[in-house]
Order: sequence, then C-alpha cells, then structure tokens
Amino acid sequence: MVKISLIGAGSVVWSMMVIRDLSLTKTLTGSKVTLMDIDEKRLNMSYNLALRYIKEVKADLKIEKTVDRKKALDGADFVINAVKIDGYRFMEDERQIGESHGYYRGVDDRVSDYYGGFAAYRQLNFFLDLAKDMSKICPNAWYLQVANPVFEGTTVVHRYGGVKAVGICDGSLAYKKLLKVLKVDEKDVEVQVGGFNHCVWLTKFLYKGKDAYPLIDKWIAEESENYWRSDEYFAQPWNDQMSRAAVEMYRLYGTFPLGDTTRSVSPWWFHTDLKTKEKWFASGGPDSEVGWTMYLYSLKDRTDELKKVYENPDFKITDAFPPEKSQEALVPFIESIVSKKASRLILNVPNNGSIEGLPDDVMVEIPVKVDGKGISNEKIGKIPSKVMIHVMMPRWQRMEWILQSFKDGDKQSLILGLAEDHRTKTYEQVKALVDDLLSQEWNSELKKHYS
Repeated sequence: MVKISLIGAGSVVWSMMVIRDLSLTKTLTGSKVTLMDIDEKRLNMSYNLALRYIKEVKADLKIEKTVDRKKALDGADFVINAVKIDGYRFMEDERQIGESHGYYRGVDDRVSDYYGGFAAYRQLNFFLDLAKDMSKICPNAWYLQVANPVFEGTTVVHRYGGVKAVGICDGSLAYKKLLKVLKVDEKDVEVQVGGFNHCVWLTKFLYKGKDAYPLIDKWIAEESENYWRSDEYFAQPWNDQMSRAAVEMYRLYGTFPLGDTTRSVSPWWFHTDLKTKEKWFASGGPDSEVGWTMYLYSLKDRTDELKKVYENPDFKITDAFPPEKSQEALVPFIESIVSKKASRLILNVPNNGSIEGLPDDVMVEIPVKVDGKGISNEKIGKIPSKVMIHVMMPRWQRMEWILQSFKDGDKQSLILGLAEDHRTKTYEQVKALVDDLLSQEWNSELKKHYS
C-alpha cells in the first residue's frame, strides 16, 4: 500500500484536485492519503469533502487527517508540499510600503508571488524544515513541491534537504493553449520545453514533422489583433499565453515563452504603471491592480462556494468537482513510479547536463521520462543565446542571490539584490525600504534572521 501525505491540505481546492486524480487512477487503488494542516477548521473541511468524494465515485482510497506533521511523514512514500505560510495576509500592506518608497506594486514576491525574494524566507525555511524531517522519518520518500517559489524551493531542498526533490507545475502545459489558438491537433505536434519554473520556453515545436514556428508567425500577422480585441482575451487577466506581452517577448528573444513566463520574467518596461500593463496584458494582467483584485475576489468566491458544499451533506461533491482528471503531473508522476509504467512528464529536476551552461545542481523545468527506476532527463542542449543571456542567466543569478541571502541571513545581500531593481535610484532608497519592511510586527522573525 502506497502512502501519500499532503502537507498543507487546508488548501481545499488543491487537496480536492489531488483526491480526484487519485480516485480516477486505478493503479493507485488502495493507497492511503494523509491530509495534514495546522488549521484544523480548514483541514476538517478538506477531510470531509475527500471522504464524500471517494464515496460518490466509489474509489478505494484510505483517507486520514492529522495536525501532526511527523505523524503524516511516518511511513510516507510521497510527500506533497502545498504550503504557503501566512497565505496572502500581509501582501497588500507590504505592497503599500513598497509603493511608498517608489516601487510600484511592491517588490519581489509582492509583485508576483512566484518569485520568492524578500519574503521567501518563510517559504524556504519551511521547505528545508520539512525536507530535514523527511530525511529522518521517511528518507526514501519523494518530496513533491507544488508550493511557490518552485525554482528557489526545489533547488534549496535538492542542495541541502537530503531528499529526492521534484518540483511540479502546470505552467508549461500552456503550450496547449497555443495549439488551440493555432487550431492544430495535439496528436500531430511534437513539443519540447526548457528553462526554469515560470521561465520556460518553447525550445522545439514541430507540426507533422516540420518546424511549426511559421504557424505562430502567420497567426501573429493575420489573426492576433482580432484576438486581442475579443471578449475571450480582454476579460481574462490570467490569459497571458497569447498576450501582446508573449508576442513581444518572442520578437525580442526569438523564442516563444510559455505560461507564467510572461508574468514573471517579462521586461521591466511592461510594468511601469497600469496603463502600460494594460497595453501588454489583458486588463493589465494578473499582477495589476485590476487582475490581482479579480483573483482575490474569485478566491473568496470559490472558498465561500466550497464552504456551502461542506455545510450541506446532501450536495453532490462531483457537481463541484466533476470526475475528470486534471492536467497536473503530480498523480501521473506517482503512478509511473509505483506502476513502473514509463511516462513523459514536464518536471522541475536537477539539471545534470540537460541544459548547456547551467550547473548540475540548478533545478530546471524540462521533459523527463519517469518509471519505476526514477527520472531520466531529456537532453535540451543549448538554449537560444538571447534567451539565455538576457533572461535565464539573470533569473539564475536572482535565484542564487535569494538562496545566499536566505542561507547566510545576510541583510546586506538582501539590500544589494533589491538595488538591482530598475526602480532603485539610490542605495539609501532601497535600504530605507528594507528597514521599513523588517520593522513591521509580522516580520519580526525575518528581522532576527536578516541581521
């Protein structure tokens, strides 16, 4: 019997996605799923919904709950980390502090929570603690990270955690949105992607064996303007795969970006103010005043909806979560390891020579073969030079800065890293920002760490 432990199970939507995919995967029949969270109220909600779901779909899964992390790890074969410490509690306050010092929409993970950076301390500290517990309690288990920042998080765990670490994100699957817009059938396409999490690129694109990049060029020339004027595009700030930003990044760097790449590593001049954001992204994009507000409201609406489902025992859970597998690689990864049936997945794994010019211990997002023997990386080779020099190398350097600041508790390094932000005019400006952020009551632990 396989034991799968979900740490941060109070995230009800994510927990139910995992339960649904496991329920629909026959090779994992009989598995034990341990839901763990320190928030008992949210944990009970996830547990109740999970029990009702597996009963409705007649799945053979054993569900248990606990607030004790060590109990959840005991005997685990797979540990899923879905934790976001403190959620979004202080995000808007810190964003306002950043703006008061001249940083529109804040800094680091207060601009995009994918980045890590200043407040990544909480996440990285938890990730390492969890991995070190695993190395003692379930040393042979797989550590599966879905919590952000995936790039920094999986790299720090791989280097210092003492466990087998894999990062999982569905952002690279945005190439399917590209195929839909281009009106080409996925079965006729060969795709390869390469990069870092939320900095990933379409490194190979073949249609019926021939280079398919001309299809993108044709769409840009003939159809893009109508698409950008459509309701389908305009009303969806998170619909950035075929945005003006994505097309402009393709023009600048010669390779098409995928998923949240346009959000996380697009040029700074896309983000100087709301009007500029609206030029490049639908309704300003996910991190604009418009897009982020919409996200927070949708999050609240979804939570309220699930609470009503939870409080009504007669409600069919399959109406809220139809029995259809998600596109997430999480459960397929577990299935391939357990069943020994090989699959090709896109995961965040140690580079080990897959992308030329990067160290082996940097985690890259690439296609891999997964089976009972473990993971075999697909060879990517050389990333196009403009992408590597102007985007990936700065992103790699940023990751190394974040990890060095975190590992050493180095406030000066924290300041120097933020000083590279294009909005920084003087050293005194960025030092005042860091001092102000660290002086907040909720950052007392950070202040102690970054001495």
